[in-house]
Amino acid sequence: MTSTPRPRLGKQPAWSFPAAREHTLSNGLRVWVFDLPGQYVTSVAMALDLPLTAEPAGSDGIANIAAHALDEGTRALPGPSYSETLEGTGAVIGAGVSQLATHVSIDVPVTGLVEAFPLLADAIRTPALADEDVLRHIGLRRAEIQQVLANSAQLAAALVPAAVFDDRWRASRPTGGSTATLEAFGPEDVRAFHATHYSPTGSTLVVAGDFAGLDPLALAEAAFGDWLDAGPSGRHEAPSGAAPRRRLVSRPGAVQADVRIAAPAVDRTDPRWAAFHIACSVLGGTFQSRLNTELRERRGFTYGVSMSTTQLRHGGYAVVGSSFRTEVVPEAVTEALRLLDVAAKPFTAAEVRRAASYLTRVAPLRYATASGVSQQAVVLSSMGLDWRHVDESMALIRQVTPEQATAAFTEIWPEDPAVIVVGDPALADGLGVEAEAAPAL
Repeated sequence: MTSTPRPRLGKQPAWSFPAAREHTLSNGLRVWVFDLPGQYVTSVAMALDLPLTAEPAGSDGIANIAAHALDEGTRALPGPSYSETLEGTGAVIGAGVSQLATHVSIDVPVTGLVEAFPLLADAIRTPALADEDVLRHIGLRRAEIQQVLANSAQLAAALVPAAVFDDRWRASRPTGGSTATLEAFGPEDVRAFHATHYSPTGSTLVVAGDFAGLDPLALAEAAFGDWLDAGPSGRHEAPSGAAPRRRLVSRPGAVQADVRIAAPAVDRTDPRWAAFHIACSVLGGTFQSRLNTELRERRGFTYGVSMSTTQLRHGGYAVVGSSFRTEVVPEAVTEALRLLDVAAKPFTAAEVRRAASYLTRVAPLRYATASGVSQQAVVLSSMGLDWRHVDESMALIRQVTPEQATAAFTEIWPEDPAVIVVGDPALADGLGVEAEAAPAL
């Protein structure tokens, strides 16, 4: 019996991030149009230049509430009539905030694009922000905070920003606000925030898909061309790091502990970013990373450990995260910190080559849909970059040497990073810290 021979793998074809047609409306709104043949589920996304520093003092979370209440009805289509009309076009809407911006987007079949485009504009420009809807979303955020406090992994992650940034910076506090700050504002304040800060100036509209003969620039002009500038929004801060410390947040009786090891890092404009990105991938960005190989595969301490980076307009942070069996936590933390001492064991050519291959070859899959392209574009816009950055960064990643990756990580990652453990208070002696109660969020 003979079998069909396996096909031979050829060389991966060259790939580039799709190029955009760029246009600026008379009111200052940037428009990027990505023509993507065959992508008949189109994506329209708005990146509002609205950093969280625009929130009034003591009203953390007001931007988050405003964003999540946008699709609850508009002045023209109040209440459920808005969502019913939008659903009739086949569109799905979403909104959210980051430290850098507010993003609002729809994914819609091209057959519904003409009808959905002005509906997106209505949600952004003239939302109803009715009292009952705003109050409901404030209540949902309070419930979300309670869920975070009840979940060790979520709590550990929520404590990271305050561990890496000094508390005078907005970036050190939760994007969605805290229980205390949610008490400081109501529906009228949310409406005033929207009226003051939702503006075309500095914002970017991204349209991606196969438009089947439609003119997306004409649709953008019709929907947003007469949108008036509301004035400048908040400044983009450059947060400084907090003094590193170890924390053990008490979770009595927990059979495992959630651990985060974090430190300030760099943004994408830093010349060391590509090398640092490679370094983090070698350490914890793939299944074969140093951290995962040692702590999961060799020692069996965890089901998996990872390392990720978050970039702001200016600066950012990197964090190692995992859950460990309670009895191995002190040893696991010690070993993780040892593995992060790259100066003692520099990166090898093979490690850097594998990391670069992964980071560049996954891109065609990550950006295979109109939504993938538009979401990356609005994130880059929020960072003060443009769509060309994808190809530029991949070219830099391919050029990183082991020496550059080692040097970048050694320069950026501190000798004494912040360590957060959410677990049994009996770990105090092994970690050398006193257990503390869960903080108010």
